[in-house]
Amino acid sequence: MEDTFAAGRVPKELTGIPTDVAAPAMTRLYSRDDVRDHIDFSTTLEVVEQTYVETANDRVLNPPKLSMHLGDDREWPDLNAFAIDMPAYVDWLDVAGVKWAIATWDAERDVPISSLILLFDPIGAEFTAVMEGMYLTGVRTAMQSVVGLKHLHSDDIGTIGVFGAGFQAEFQLRVIDHLLDVEVFDVFDVDSTRARDLVSRLEPELDASISAATSRTEALGGDVIITVTDSKTPVLEDSETDGSEFIIALGSYRELPDRTILDADRIVVDHVEQCLQRGALADLASRGQFTEEDIDSTIGTVLVEDGQAVVSEGERVVFVPIGLGSLDISIAEHIRRETAGRQSLSEYDFV
Repeated sequence: MEDTFAAGRVPKELTGIPTDVAAPAMTRLYSRDDVRDHIDFSTTLEVVEQTYVETANDRVLNPPKLSMHLGDDREWPDLNAFAIDMPAYVDWLDVAGVKWAIATWDAERDVPISSLILLFDPIGAEFTAVMEGMYLTGVRTAMQSVVGLKHLHSDDIGTIGVFGAGFQAEFQLRVIDHLLDVEVFDVFDVDSTRARDLVSRLEPELDASISAATSRTEALGGDVIITVTDSKTPVLEDSETDGSEFIIALGSYRELPDRTILDADRIVVDHVEQCLQRGALADLASRGQFTEEDIDSTIGTVLVEDGQAVVSEGERVVFVPIGLGSLDISIAEHIRRETAGRQSLSEYDFV
């Protein structure tokens, strides 16, 4: 697979992924349980990597996320919420689709974000599936970290410090532990009870050791830092780091201090335009202190060129994968094809 990536030649088929399944006459409906029961981490990683490559080779349409602020920017309306629309066309799967997600931060729910994915077959001219999007999004976001660790990190992974103990953090821990060899996870959250609860729940299930860090400094003791929060202010101080970390910033807002970004030896993103509008780089970009020229590469280009970025020991690498709609659509389409003919799934004729 990596030799294929390095040559920039991506086959139309991936092992284990059927590509000749006819579209159903009716639209298939997938609950969260349906998605969870039919998603395989190893194959999903292949789907994600191939979609990154196809994106770098201009065979994917992935416009920047369309955001609609509903008060999270402290403007009208005063709802402390936002919505994002993520359309994409993925040529190697002959599928178009869109994910729509809305975050309602003040809602009294365990998970304040909801989403649905809609798939369309442009050849058969049919809507093929409506899928609950949050479980898939959790897996997809964790896959972004796995790809970064696999292709951008130069050493064996000892300890990963995870900032945040919410919905997304659990997927990070489960998926990374399943696919990569990690020794220790240190989880830090401003809500120490939430961090301890997450660790207690996952400890029996993970191969790696896992602990709840009692301070930010403790969580910064490893060689990898993952920030996966909804914080609008930096979750760490640059003075607390030694300048040689591998940092993965996944949040939608400003998780990193300016100097951590500006002093990085290498900055890699998933989508240049999108990362300048949202996520860890956006605040600096809005102030004119960070531009496209400051980005070293996209992860898709890394995969196409040689499959592994050349990172020297002691370099600080910042990876900002803000999330591609094309990954959501590719994973969803793979699930749809894998479940073709399953009688347990619901269908609905909208026409």
